[in-house]
Amino acid sequence: MTQSWIVLQPIIILLAGALIVPTIEFLGKAVKFEKLRGMIAVIIFGLSLYSALTVYGEVQRQGPLTYFLTPYGPPIGVDFFVDQFSIFLALLFCLLGLLISIYSIKYMEDDTGLDKYYSLLMTLVAGLVGISFAGDLFNLFIFWEVMSLSSYALVAFKKYRWEAIEASFKYLIMSTIGSLTALYAISVLYGMAGTLNISQLASIIPTLKTYPPQLPYFIIATIIVGFGVTASIVPFHFWLPDAHPAAPSGISAMLSGVVIKAGIYAIARILFSIFIPTAFNFGTTLILFGIITISVANFMALLQRDIKRLLAYSSIVNIGYIIFGFGVGAYALNFYGIGGYSIAALAIMGAIFHVFNHAVGKGLLFLGAGSFIHEVGTRDLTELEGVGKKMPWTGTSFSIGLLTLAGVPPLSGFWSKLFIILAGYAVLGNSFMIIATSIVVLNSIFAAAYYLWVMQRVMLRDPKPKAKGVHEAPLLMVIPIVILGLITVIVGCWPFEIINFADVAARSLLGLLMG
Repeated sequence: MTQSWIVLQPIIILLAGALIVPTIEFLGKAVKFEKLRGMIAVIIFGLSLYSALTVYGEVQRQGPLTYFLTPYGPPIGVDFFVDQFSIFLALLFCLLGLLISIYSIKYMEDDTGLDKYYSLLMTLVAGLVGISFAGDLFNLFIFWEVMSLSSYALVAFKKYRWEAIEASFKYLIMSTIGSLTALYAISVLYGMAGTLNISQLASIIPTLKTYPPQLPYFIIATIIVGFGVTASIVPFHFWLPDAHPAAPSGISAMLSGVVIKAGIYAIARILFSIFIPTAFNFGTTLILFGIITISVANFMALLQRDIKRLLAYSSIVNIGYIIFGFGVGAYALNFYGIGGYSIAALAIMGAIFHVFNHAVGKGLLFLGAGSFIHEVGTRDLTELEGVGKKMPWTGTSFSIGLLTLAGVPPLSGFWSKLFIILAGYAVLGNSFMIIATSIVVLNSIFAAAYYLWVMQRVMLRDPKPKAKGVHEAPLLMVIPIVILGLITVIVGCWPFEIINFADVAARSLLGLLMG
């Protein structure tokens, strides 16, 4: 591994931007350049994305990068570690942050306190990048809290509405309980090994024989529960359907697109790095959580009339697919031993690819729904019928997002679901995996039905009275939506680059446990 300070660049740029924007706001009042804050935010996110791409290039060239904040190294120092799995997530975080900052310039123009909005948005993405770059659990937890505090405030940004305050408070309480649960697991690991460095934990924990045999499974359970709250795994999902309708649509896209993925990343990174799946069968637990999450959220989505609540439950469904994919990977390694490596790599590649597809697809859907709400003034699906005919660019892109998450070929969502399902059926001669994977297939068909039902209502029905007089959303709102729609089409028709990236990321994660 190569020591390089450039791993800090995206985080430094975003945190510096979070400090600069309030200063621009102060100067703007004097020189009447109030819209400058949005443009500055776009520039900062653009620089962070460019910096993340630079880090990606170095990881490609030199392999995993690491950096220790002086004067201390392991076991007590702050460690940054960037491999293909880390940078895959970081690029996704920065890309979505950039597009949402562009969208927000027009969407948020009538709101006050936008210096705080953009500052919190940049702090949120800095926390997300920090989580993916953390090489020790202390560092990971600090960035986790940075992300969490920023997201609480952003959910409550429209603080003059009781709905936003209530949703943010529920999110705060549930996420705090989850964070404390995860922190307790981290403290137990430190007590066992005397270090929080992930690579050192990976080499120490499997060799310890003095702890009770049930203790590793207790830690695994607390890690899944603790980070599973933010990931919105059923039954820890209750905050998400309230937070989405209350938050600005750009923040809804961030919550579904990337924030809940941070929970998935933390679970996967800790479990696969520290608890070798060939020795610890946590795959069964992840598979069961995945099936329950998909099934419950699918049923709840059908009951919704609020378009943002429906999309929130859809996000929970897709988290179920991702958790299931990681579970299949762990289960295959436990079932076959090292012989299950190829199946595990396929399953985890599918899960990581679905992280990308869901981030792009759900970001597209929430931004599209936000544009509908911006023009029509309602979140009620009944009132939004036919609005796609009046807003063709937004409506067409929105439809592409629905078809992507429905898994319709050749769009990108089809491929990631296919890989996860193929990996599940590849565990031959195992009735548990056959039944579990079949349940996922049935749920996928069920979800596709209501995605098509939403598309039919928005695009094919005659416009309702509220939708008749609307027109296309402003250009700055349409551009990010169209870009996300194009990404799903291009990746669907030419998925090889992303598949290769996700495959290398999966093998990088598995490489840590394989030594």
